[in-house]
Amino acid sequence: MSLRELPARPNLEHLKNQARTLQRAALDQDASATARLAAFGVTSNPKLADALHVIAREYGFDTWPALKLHVEVKSGEPEAALRAAIRAGDAALVRDVLKLHPSLKTKLNEPLMDFDTPAIVAAVQKGSREMVDALLDAGADINARSRWWAGSFGVLDSANAELAEYLIARGAVVDIHAAARLGKVDQVRELLQQKPELVHARGGDGQLPLHFAATVDIAELLLEYGADINARDIDHESTAAQYMACQRQYMEWREPYRHDVARFLIARGAEADILLASAIGDVALVERILNDDPETVRTTVSERYFPKKNPEAGGTIYMYGFGLTRSPHSIAHQFGHKAVFDLLMQRSAPWLRLVQAAELGDAAMVKRIVEQHPAVITRLTEHAARRIVGAAFRNNTRAVELLLEQGWPSKVALENGQTPLHCASWHGNIAMVRALLAHEAPVNVFETEYGGSPLAWALHGSLNSWEREKGDYPAVTRALLEAGAKIPKPERPLEATEEVLGIIQQHKE
Repeated sequence: MSLRELPARPNLEHLKNQARTLQRAALDQDASATARLAAFGVTSNPKLADALHVIAREYGFDTWPALKLHVEVKSGEPEAALRAAIRAGDAALVRDVLKLHPSLKTKLNEPLMDFDTPAIVAAVQKGSREMVDALLDAGADINARSRWWAGSFGVLDSANAELAEYLIARGAVVDIHAAARLGKVDQVRELLQQKPELVHARGGDGQLPLHFAATVDIAELLLEYGADINARDIDHESTAAQYMACQRQYMEWREPYRHDVARFLIARGAEADILLASAIGDVALVERILNDDPETVRTTVSERYFPKKNPEAGGTIYMYGFGLTRSPHSIAHQFGHKAVFDLLMQRSAPWLRLVQAAELGDAAMVKRIVEQHPAVITRLTEHAARRIVGAAFRNNTRAVELLLEQGWPSKVALENGQTPLHCASWHGNIAMVRALLAHEAPVNVFETEYGGSPLAWALHGSLNSWEREKGDYPAVTRALLEAGAKIPKPERPLEATEEVLGIIQQHKE
């Protein structure tokens, strides 16, 4: 039972102010405030997050995010309310929003969501049959598609197998891309017999049917009908084989790897780079690539090695399937291809072997490499030294610590000025931040792309990092301020979590 009742149109800022007032009163030893906090298990030194939680509980909500969502839905404009409900994956709330704002029913097929996506496609990407039903009941078109510039997506382009069959039963049309993706070889054959030119049809992101092929049989059938084995999609400028090496990431799930299809395509003449060869574990192919160009062992998932031809494109699919700055060594290790990993290590310079050992968290191997090559750190080139930024970007604390312990420089930056401390701060990784600060990482250094310092990245990351729930942004903010970080002075008010903003305000005072 709630202790308080929200007004008809609650105001989020007013609720935040209630929490701030409660926290200040408790810190001043006010008996009433102390009792309110104690009623929900907070007994001493309350943080703003504690006060926010208590305010939420007093209004009958389990958490502050739950209260925040409720307020956004009740007081926000209709489209923002629907977006919030869909992102929360709350089908009941979606129905409430549609009931509260009936005018939305005429806009359901418009690009309301991210990437110019209609609500029904976003609901499918969340994997929610209940949300799909709520939207269909409100009049959404099950065959509505996104308006993404590189090629539109529909519901069958991201649905898992079970949900896809339900959508088909509800009227979703199975086109050539969906048939290929869902492994429906007979339907692929039927569509091609009726219209052979479909083999060259562009779908989501400008992918061709071959990019979606779920099985070797489907890939072989598409090649028989003239599919270009090395054709690239529009948004990621990547081949079908490169797609098969990766997992497509949706909101709530990942599609399986298609390494069997990748191997088939390579056997039929598809181009193969060292990352693809390492992913599928083809030792002979990796060796052949290294023999042709030994420098390919340094390849990483980056624009340096996979430059964009179209500046509007999203970058190689490897960025999304493997992750930025990944190496062939780490990819081979990920898939358990020991023979490939060992070959790559044998062909790598000592500094590169050291980086890979640190990435694996293998302290013994790190020590052994340094003992065998005592000058390895002092001989680092500027480009080689930057590898620590990649480890920090991937939030690999142990790798960063191991490298720093061996004397790897912390005062390094990418071409755009991004440093390891920027990355550690973005993730809210207090252990990594402390390790970097202990090794004299510069605090007031600004990257050029956004003009932000590590502290600015911490503020932004507290709201936007994909791992923000794991981060300790208050501790990172305090550590950076104690190290002399200057508070950003943007044109607009600073944006961060309430607790982080509170720390910034206290520091100003």
